[in-house]
Amino acid sequence: MIWAILIGNTRCVSALMRGTRVVKRHVVATDSLKRGAGALTWAKALRKKSGAEGVIAASVVPPVDGAVLKAVQKAFKIRPEFVTAKSRLGIRVKVKKPAQVGADRLANAVAAVEFYGAPSIVVDLGTGTTFDVVDKSGAYCGGAILPGLGISLRALHDFTAKIPLVQFEPTRYAIGRTTEEAVRSGIYHGAIGTIRELLLKIRGELGVKAPAVATGGWCRVFKGTGLFPHTEPDLTLKGLALIWRNGHA
Repeated sequence: MIWAILIGNTRCVSALMRGTRVVKRHVVATDSLKRGAGALTWAKALRKKSGAEGVIAASVVPPVDGAVLKAVQKAFKIRPEFVTAKSRLGIRVKVKKPAQVGADRLANAVAAVEFYGAPSIVVDLGTGTTFDVVDKSGAYCGGAILPGLGISLRALHDFTAKIPLVQFEPTRYAIGRTTEEAVRSGIYHGAIGTIRELLLKIRGELGVKAPAVATGGWCRVFKGTGLFPHTEPDLTLKGLALIWRNGHA
């Protein structure tokens, strides 16, 4: 078994993986890992839950990586592997600047090919919303990035004088009868429209009707919208497990 670690902008999700199955899960705020003491407490908590033959990580928060590396080495006595475009992914990366592609996006593409084939489109609904596209040859070929639901809600509050910080809820209605309802309508239906349009454009550029899979913290919000035939909250973690397998076959 291995620990697969997804260091996101908001949360760090650690999963003990047996193959591509999540056995145990541990979640902390990413901010708690920025200092050595916090990172070591976290790593020791993982070690207490279970040892592992390896640790693989996808990080989108570089300032945290050094503390995580040192903490894992101290707690587990092994060096964690951080995914990059140079890792043994098992797929090609066909973009202009591979080094700029987020490790989470690479893991999404690897998992998409394994479980849904090529071509396919992963929509990762987290702090940001990313579209990760695998072409018909099975290569990662890029995608799109836009603000996530949480960022959009926060921005409306932070950059306007009268709009409150609204707790998100899906809504059936487009016409909001209060400011809060109007914000929920705009964020929810606006996201549905944006996702639908981007999927349409991406499929047009691919020249085929690629299936779409939703993942990330907000993915279940869109389960009943008809946008996604597949919803897999743990897709990125499964991708990390597959990358580990590719590097240790």
